[in-house]
Amino acid sequence: MRNEAMTEGNLFKFDYFKCLRSDYAKNECTICIDLCPEEAMVFDRKKLTLDTERCTACAACVGSCPTEALASEVFDPNRFSLEFASQQKPLISCKENVPCLSALSSEHFIAIALRKEGGVECDLSHCAECSVNKDGKVLASIEASIAEANRFLEMFGFERLVSMRHEAQENAPDAGRRMLFKKLANAVKEAGEEDGMRELIHLNDEKQPLKRILLKNALKKVSESFPKETTREAAFSFVVGKKIDAISCNNCQECAMFCPTDALSILKDNTGILFQMGKCIACGICNDVCQPRSITDDNSFDLVDFAFDRMQILVKHRLEICEECKVAFSYHGGEKVCDRCKEFKENFSDLFTMAKDLE
Repeated sequence: MRNEAMTEGNLFKFDYFKCLRSDYAKNECTICIDLCPEEAMVFDRKKLTLDTERCTACAACVGSCPTEALASEVFDPNRFSLEFASQQKPLISCKENVPCLSALSSEHFIAIALRKEGGVECDLSHCAECSVNKDGKVLASIEASIAEANRFLEMFGFERLVSMRHEAQENAPDAGRRMLFKKLANAVKEAGEEDGMRELIHLNDEKQPLKRILLKNALKKVSESFPKETTREAAFSFVVGKKIDAISCNNCQECAMFCPTDALSILKDNTGILFQMGKCIACGICNDVCQPRSITDDNSFDLVDFAFDRMQILVKHRLEICEECKVAFSYHGGEKVCDRCKEFKENFSDLFTMAKDLE
């Protein structure tokens, strides 16, 4: 079953089980489709799939996927973000150490900046003329990711930012794309012979993207430099706060059941919903599945809550037994009849009308 969901092209993989569209059929995420320069991400019988004939394994879409459903066989952005800190050079370039800077996400750039002493510079001097950058989408995506990473870092007073270089330097190394891919593939092979990536980062949660765990680990390492006030009004593409209206929420718990990363979970006594900002990937599925529209986004972002996976109770209900169906329901006062029974009585009131009353 797992193999049926994995589409493998030339040095590239797409795992449908990790795709947000497999978690919720009505999810409308099109980030990889919009970014792919070869239109290789296509719908086949309403199922998102990889056209291996079109895919050139450029890796431009890898960093964009919130759930890491897209993967390059020659470049692991998580391992790179972890190991780049120990390298002497501060430069990230498609001519030296990455197939495309778009393979890195905002989360990767933040984690790299926090780990790297002496600053980080991204070489964008080749992007404008690159064949991958059709319609300028890839370059715009890279610049947006770096800008978002710097906005995050500046907001909490971190001085380590990611700089961008748009002008080409003379005598810059250029081994050619084929040689670079060979170099990266050998690096991946050597890494695979060492300790596993999962052991390296002490992975303990299969549902979280690895890049999220690496980012939180990087933040924990610098937690002593956190500002005294760690809450900001801010919106980021990779995480969002949540709030639930206790009055309209009917405790159906579907928001937690559909959450792909377990950022939302159910209290043990089934009376409410917990939220961990550090696990949220801002997919919006919880908002979409909530029929009463009780759960919404909250732009209040807390750095400690995010880095240390603090739990927050979004809603807690008082349960009572419905006088009609005898099933527990979220009680908000008044008669002890659940919404389902109230709705049934309203829609089918004629069934309860006595014949004598019709005369």
